[in-house]
Amino acid sequence: PIWAALDSAQRHFSIPTGAARRYPAAVAPFIAVAQEGVALTPADLEGVGDGYYFLGAMPALPQGCSLQPLSGVLQMVYEGGPVAEPDVSMIRVLAADDPAMVALTNIVFPGYFRPRTGEMGKYAGIHDEGGRLVALSGERMDLGHMREVSAVCTHPEFTGRGYARKLVEFIMYGMQQQGVRPMLHVGAANARAQALYRSMGFAATRELPHARLIFPG
Repeated sequence: PIWAALDSAQRHFSIPTGAARRYPAAVAPFIAVAQEGVALTPADLEGVGDGYYFLGAMPALPQGCSLQPLSGVLQMVYEGGPVAEPDVSMIRVLAADDPAMVALTNIVFPGYFRPRTGEMGKYAGIHDEGGRLVALSGERMDLGHMREVSAVCTHPEFTGRGYARKLVEFIMYGMQQQGVRPMLHVGAANARAQALYRSMGFAATRELPHARLIFPG
């Protein structure tokens, strides 16, 4: 999905690094190769830096570099019908540079949401009475005909109120209005989230390997 996005609708974010492509580190911590086993040279990885992840196809790395395997990621694609127009009374579209998004996502999945991730698509949230962002969802990887629902998270003090469903439906509705099919990625071990997405019409397509790029020293 990373390569496909950087080779299509998000080509403007793509930084070619030899046989690989990556997002700017401030946008998203992802790097990709076109297919499994593509050999990368030290020159290909020059300037990449720490904190990048592969999702899907894994490369052959130069001596000294390695991949730290992480938990698998289940890819799910929306198979349902038209999404009903959502109730937006609690929902607010967020500015792309809203620092509250980074703060909230760092509680749930630290390191994956960066200061410029909000530039990848539309993000929306729900706030508490004091104005604190307590739930979030938005759009991340864009493949043109398909777009990823991402950053689905709720502050631990506000779970169980249906906020995640409301926000995902809001994001999905916007995608469908543009003729785009929703997809998403969820931890392979996160049975609770998978059950929610299946109840909303998503179906699993495959499990993707997930690894962090590690440099020597």
